[in-house]
Amino acid sequence: MSSLQYTERGGMATAASHRRGRRRHSMFGRMALGAYIAVFVAFVLIPLVVVVGASFEPKEILRFPPHGFSWHWYHAVLQSSFVPAARISLVVGIIAMLGALVLGVPAAWALARHSFRGKAAMLGFLSSPLLVPELVIGVALLQIFVWLGLGSAVLTLSLGHIVITLPYVVRIIYAAVLGLDASVEEAASSLGANRLKVYATVVLPMIRPGLYSSILFAFLISFDNAVISLFLVTGATTTLPIAMYTYIQYDLDPSIAAVSTILMVLSIVVMVLASRFAPLDRLGS
Repeated sequence: MSSLQYTERGGMATAASHRRGRRRHSMFGRMALGAYIAVFVAFVLIPLVVVVGASFEPKEILRFPPHGFSWHWYHAVLQSSFVPAARISLVVGIIAMLGALVLGVPAAWALARHSFRGKAAMLGFLSSPLLVPELVIGVALLQIFVWLGLGSAVLTLSLGHIVITLPYVVRIIYAAVLGLDASVEEAASSLGANRLKVYATVVLPMIRPGLYSSILFAFLISFDNAVISLFLVTGATTTLPIAMYTYIQYDLDPSIAAVSTILMVLSIVVMVLASRFAPLDRLGS
């Protein structure tokens, strides 16, 4: 056998060895990725499973696994002070969401479509509540409202929540408007549409996924807020997160797990509906 044949066979063996090595590395990578995903999913889901399971405990003790099965604590929640607190959170969340949309959508569109001195500073200012601790914002808002003579009420609580939800609306709508073709707006203007009509009939329909996402984020952030609400609520305007926080200071029974389970189910339903109306891959389209 000639040296050329030896060389060819040696090259083929080396190539085969490299292919086997790549397959082993690929298999190891898939196994490692699968293990990481399994650990991550378990890390996220196990606390939720514990909460859901503890909500069915028949006795007045919060424990997992439950020693039995009972709907008692769900009935107790529906007849407790959590219901009026949830109603206040719902009202405040809707007001804060609408206020953030009214202020944030025009601001985001103007920042995306116009260039002016101080544009970056303005965008940073509108996003600043994301950087400032909510504890500081809550104390500052409390002092401002006291200075203005405004007592704690649903309106002042909603104003405080608008402050923390506005940055999310501005950021989402800003990104959505940047993804639009400005020539469409120019074409509508050239056909005789004024600025307001272009904004209402062209811009808003085209950024509908961003609007849906803004509505979802603004409402959920307001509904779930506890830190700022802690400074602005009274006994008559207690929100659900504050009611839950106050409850576990004095009682620790499965009703708190039942409330958490109800909120998880509602959040899943909202997220499923949102994924149908505003898929993330269409946010900028």
